[in-house]
Amino acid sequence: MYNVLHGALLGGYRGPVTVENFWEWAKEPDEDAERNFAAMLLSFADENNYRTGTCGLISPDAMDLGLQTGLYQAPHVTVIDRRYELTGACRTKVVDGMCRIDEIYGIKVNSEFERVDRVRQRFPWYFDETIARADDESFIVEEVEPIDREMVLAARRRIGLRRQDLDTLKALVVDFGSTFTKIGLFDAATEEFELRYVPTTPDDIRVGLADGLGVLPECRERGDWQPLDAAMSRYDVKLPCSSAKGGLKMVTVSLVKDESGFAADLAALTAGAKLLNSYAGKLTPDQARRIYEVDQPEIILLSGGVDSGGDTETQLHNARLLAEQARYAGYTKYGVPVIYAGNQDCRAEVERIFQDNQVDIRLTENVMPEVNSFRIEVVNEVIRELFQTVIIRGKGFDVVEEYMSERFIPTPRAAFRGINLLARGYGDQAGLGSIMALDIGGATTDFYSNVLDNPLYVYPGDDRTKRLKRTILKTPNTPLAYRRVEGKFGLSYNAENIKEIPRYQRGAIARDLNRFLSEKFFNVSLDPADPFSEFVSPTSWGLTVDLDGYLNWISAHPLDMPATRLENAARSFLAKEIMAITTKRNAGYVEETETYFMQYGVNFFNQPVTTLLIGGTIYHKMKSGDRELLKDLSLITQGALYNPRESGVLRPNGRVLLDASYLVSILGGLYGRIDPKRALRVMHRELVALDVVEKPAVLAPA
Repeated sequence: MYNVLHGALLGGYRGPVTVENFWEWAKEPDEDAERNFAAMLLSFADENNYRTGTCGLISPDAMDLGLQTGLYQAPHVTVIDRRYELTGACRTKVVDGMCRIDEIYGIKVNSEFERVDRVRQRFPWYFDETIARADDESFIVEEVEPIDREMVLAARRRIGLRRQDLDTLKALVVDFGSTFTKIGLFDAATEEFELRYVPTTPDDIRVGLADGLGVLPECRERGDWQPLDAAMSRYDVKLPCSSAKGGLKMVTVSLVKDESGFAADLAALTAGAKLLNSYAGKLTPDQARRIYEVDQPEIILLSGGVDSGGDTETQLHNARLLAEQARYAGYTKYGVPVIYAGNQDCRAEVERIFQDNQVDIRLTENVMPEVNSFRIEVVNEVIRELFQTVIIRGKGFDVVEEYMSERFIPTPRAAFRGINLLARGYGDQAGLGSIMALDIGGATTDFYSNVLDNPLYVYPGDDRTKRLKRTILKTPNTPLAYRRVEGKFGLSYNAENIKEIPRYQRGAIARDLNRFLSEKFFNVSLDPADPFSEFVSPTSWGLTVDLDGYLNWISAHPLDMPATRLENAARSFLAKEIMAITTKRNAGYVEETETYFMQYGVNFFNQPVTTLLIGGTIYHKMKSGDRELLKDLSLITQGALYNPRESGVLRPNGRVLLDASYLVSILGGLYGRIDPKRALRVMHRELVALDVVEKPAVLAPA
C-alpha cells in the first residue's frame, strides 16, 4: 500500500493520506473504523482528491512515470528498453523461498518501505508538487564565470594595472568575427564607446584591424605593419576575442547521448566552442574517418563510462579508431588534439593508444564519474588552454596576439561573460536579473541563458481542466546559466541551411514570406540592377520569391548587404525564422499528457526575463536610423518571444533590449574583467529598448 500511496502522489493526489501519516492509516478495519487500509484505498480512488477531478493513480501517465523513476519494477521491462533508465535499479534476493528486496541504486535496503523512500528521496519533485529543483549532487555545474573581486584583481595584475589607472584608461577591445571585425574604442574618463565595423580578412586578420584603425592605406603604401604598431600603441589596454575561421570547432564522442554525451556537449559549448557534431556509442570506421574528413574539428572530446567498474570496452574501441583515422586530418598542420574525459579505469591505456599514434592527448577527470553526476568544469580549462595555444597558432592569430594585453578567448565565451555580468551585476552595481540572449551571426546563432529561477509552468489559457493540471519538472537539474549554439543557422555563410528547418520543408516559410512582402510592398517597383530582383516575381496578387535560389545566393555572397528596403524586409523575415528555430531547440518546453504538463529545460515564460538581441542584422538596422528598417526589428523579435501558436515552447514574454554596438561581448565580456562596474554602467546606458525603437522619435536608452 505504501507503493500505491506514492503512485497516487505521482498522479496528483491531494487527499488526507500523506507520507507522514501513512502509518496512522495502515491498519485493519477492525482496528480503526475510520482510518484503515480499505478507507485509504478508497481515498486513493476518489476523484475528488485529485486536482484534475480524475483518478491520477490509474492514469497511464502516472504508471509510466512510476516505471521511469523505478517506483514500479516491471519484470517484463528489460535493460535494453532505453526509455526506462532505472530499469534494473532494484535488486532482489530469495529468502526462505520468497523474493525479497535487497538493494536499490546499488544501496542495500532492509524493506520495501525503505526502497520506496529511496525513490522518493532521489526524485522528490515527482511526489511533491512544491519542489522544483533537486538538492543533491546530480546537477550540472554551471560554468557562469562570475566576475568577482578575486578574478578582477587577477586580471589587473596580469596586465599591470593599478586601481588609480582605471579612470584614465584608453582601451581597445576587438572581436575578429567570421564575417566582420568589431573594434571597440573605449575612453574610461568620458565613458564614451565607439564601434568600428569592418570586413574580416581571414588570411591575415591584421588587415581588418588596420582598416578599423584607419591605417590600412599607410600600411599598404609602406609594405609593412609599422603604422599599425603605432596605432595600437595609443591604447593602454588591448583585449581580443575571435570566432573567425569557424571559431573553436569541436566534436564530442560519448557512450550515451543523454548522459555523458549531454555533459560533453555542454562542456564544449560553455568553453566557447562551435559544436560540429556529436557521436554516441561505438564508432564505426566510417564514422571515425568522417570526423576528420567531413566534420574537420580542431579538438575532439572523448568521454563516457562511469568510474570504478563502468564501461571501458567502448572507450578503448573509440580511442583506437580515432587514433588510427587521425592520419586523415590533412586540413591542419598541427594535428587534432583529443581530450579524454571518460572512465578513469582505462585512462592509462587510452593515453598509450593515442601516444603510439602520435596524437596529442590531454587527460582530465571524468566528466560523468557517476550516473547523474556531471562535472563539466574539469574539461573547460583544458579546452581553453588548447584554444589559446594550439588553435590560435594554427589559425595564424598569433600575428595579432603580440599587440594584445591578454590572450585570445573564443567570442562566445566573451559574450557569455558579458551576459553574466549584465544579469547578475557586480558589487553594489545591480544587474538586470534574468536574461535570455540571442546572437545571430553570419555562420551560426548563439543562445545564452542566465536566469535566477526555473519556475513550474502555469497554463495561461481559460481551459479549467488544463489550468488544474499539475506541472512536473522532468529536468529539475537543468543549469540556469548555459550557452548553446545552432551551428548551421546564420544569415550569410549558412543561409542555405534554412532549407533544413521543418517550416521551410513544409513550404510554410516561403508561403508566409510571400504574403508578408506582398502586404508590405504591394506597389513596389523592382530595380533590375538590384541582385534581389532576380529572385522576385510580381504576380496579380502580390510578390513571389524564389527562396531556394535566394538562399543559395546569400551563402555564395556572404559579404553583400541588402540594398533595398524590400530585401531588408526579406532578410529580417529570415532572421525571425532563425530566432524561432533557435529558441524552439534551446528554450524549455512542456508536453501535455492526460494527467500532467511535463516540463523540460528552463521556463522563460512564467518569470520576468529580459530578451537581449545581438548581431550584425541588429547593428546594421540600428546604424541606418531608417524608420522602416527599425520596424523590421519588431519582426525579428517575434521569433524570440512567446508565440501562442507554439504555446508549448517556453519563450520569454517580457521586455526586449537591443545591443547595436556589440557592447555585451567586447565591452562587458572583455573590458568587464578589469573594470566591471564601469562596463556595467555603460551597458545599462547604451542598450536600447525595442519599444523605443518602434517609435518615430529619436532612439533613447533602455
